[in-house]
Amino acid sequence: MRTVEIRPALRLYLHARRALQAIVPSLVVALPPLYWVYEGTKRAALTTLGRDQGIFQYVAWAITQGQRAYLDVRDVNGPLTPFIHLVFQWLGGADEHRFRVLDLLVTGAVYALVGACLPGLVGKPPKGTRGVARRVGWALASWVVLSGQYLLYIFWDTAQRESFFNWFMLSSTALQLAGQGAWRQPGSERRSRALLVAAGALSLIPWFGKPTYAVFTLVQVFTLLYDDVPKLGRRKRLAPFVVGGAIGVATQLFFLLRYGDIASFVRISLAEVPSVYRFIWPRTISEIFSVETFATLSAHALVTSVLMLTLLVYRELPRRVLPIVLMPIGGLASVIAQAKGFPYHFHPVSAGLAVQWVTLVVWLWERVRLRTPHGSLIRLVPAAAGAALAAKVAFAMPQSHYVQSVWLYTKARDAEERSSHDYLVYFQTSDFFPWELRQAAHYLERNTKPTDRVQTYGMDPYLLFLSKRLSATPYIYAYDLNADTALTGGAMPPPLGRHPDAAQVATIRGLRDAHERDLLSRLERVRPAAFVFHDKSPLITWPDSVKDFDEHNALAGPWVHANYRQVAEFGAIQIWMRNDLAAEADAPSAHQAGEPPADGATN
Repeated sequence: MRTVEIRPALRLYLHARRALQAIVPSLVVALPPLYWVYEGTKRAALTTLGRDQGIFQYVAWAITQGQRAYLDVRDVNGPLTPFIHLVFQWLGGADEHRFRVLDLLVTGAVYALVGACLPGLVGKPPKGTRGVARRVGWALASWVVLSGQYLLYIFWDTAQRESFFNWFMLSSTALQLAGQGAWRQPGSERRSRALLVAAGALSLIPWFGKPTYAVFTLVQVFTLLYDDVPKLGRRKRLAPFVVGGAIGVATQLFFLLRYGDIASFVRISLAEVPSVYRFIWPRTISEIFSVETFATLSAHALVTSVLMLTLLVYRELPRRVLPIVLMPIGGLASVIAQAKGFPYHFHPVSAGLAVQWVTLVVWLWERVRLRTPHGSLIRLVPAAAGAALAAKVAFAMPQSHYVQSVWLYTKARDAEERSSHDYLVYFQTSDFFPWELRQAAHYLERNTKPTDRVQTYGMDPYLLFLSKRLSATPYIYAYDLNADTALTGGAMPPPLGRHPDAAQVATIRGLRDAHERDLLSRLERVRPAAFVFHDKSPLITWPDSVKDFDEHNALAGPWVHANYRQVAEFGAIQIWMRNDLAAEADAPSAHQAGEPPADGATN
């Protein structure tokens, strides 16, 4: 009886010991920065949404109200971003805190998946207790390292388009790595095919966010053909990935058919974007990579990629790692192709670099464990590499906006606090006014009916989402009606900068004029209850948005003045009501008009 009792306990002890031995390498990486990453993640979930997130919150909500994307709501972005916002809203993401939590959950899960797929770069794939422990450990380490780079972006640049698209690109790369690893395991054909189908679907979906993500797919396809598994022909290698790709494309086409207008999407994407949008705030390569943060990140990415490519050429790294080796370079190519160079455009670069660092540490641990005899000092190299990576993350985290923002624990504890001036003032910029947006939204809710339409002039249709009012026309961006930024082009003088020539200027002016004529015809038909002007908005010429609208819309301006008059002003936001409704509109109090509330008071 005594022996029977001891055996299970001994077995449990041995399993625990093996698991501990297997997980120690990943804990060297994960534990030192864990506190700051955990705290930063918690505080990031308490931040408000910025302009871009607000735009897509409105677009996603509008299509649930029967509006057709690209036809009733004009946008130059692909359908993937509003699709994600729509899913988040179904899950309660209309609330900003819930939206942030969902973003961090999905992002964290993807980061962990990448780490879980890395073990097995050298030798046989891990199995049993040790195998599970290694995968769990590296999943944790990957989450810590990749979250560390993600939390260095400010609230404006997280939950952004590129960070969403990274979900698909990173997951696809990880699953393909696992799928190609399964080629070498007898009896794993079905698992390999399933993984590669999933990889193919996830790889092509981001094309419908930004076509520049095709560069990552091309590298993945090349890797499938380049891998050194002689028994598999090209057709067997590519077929699962192609099938998955077709499934991924089908999901986005279904979304377009269900919620959008394909003809309008094609026209905007293939005609108007290259004609107009590519001239808005374009930056040359020298401008983009002259910014210290971007230059430093790019230098790290290039050095690490060259190092890993060298290891690959000398057959130290397996060929199936090529998508990770080239990931930051693909990200840099995407940045250059877009010619904008905003911080969130660098998400594939910084995430790819973090994946490379984790991959190198995993590879070092496995290579030394399998090929170096006990007692050799070389066995200390992986521990040193892991500690160096942990130090890199830990030393960088105090720079995080979220780690520094301890005030979030006292000013963002509940929905009421997160809608107060005392909280929102921390997120105000020179052209973004979250407190005033909410004050104006409340005013519209009180003074218009849910069925009334509202027209805005600026760059913040989030106001429409907050007030739950549909736009009177598809024109939710100022640049559709004021083409000055596109006509100006880049800041660098010719021939360095990107500037439209005479024919392109004529095209830009023609499209703008067509937008104004369409705007006026729709306004005359719909006669919206209110017209909202956003002062100091980006992509307008004058700080006074009414003056700017009048100067650039000679047809629509007089009609607006004849039918509307100003009834309220909330900081940089002017609300004009239709003449027959203006007399009945509330006169906002000083507090409602955007002045800070008394101490401790909230709206």
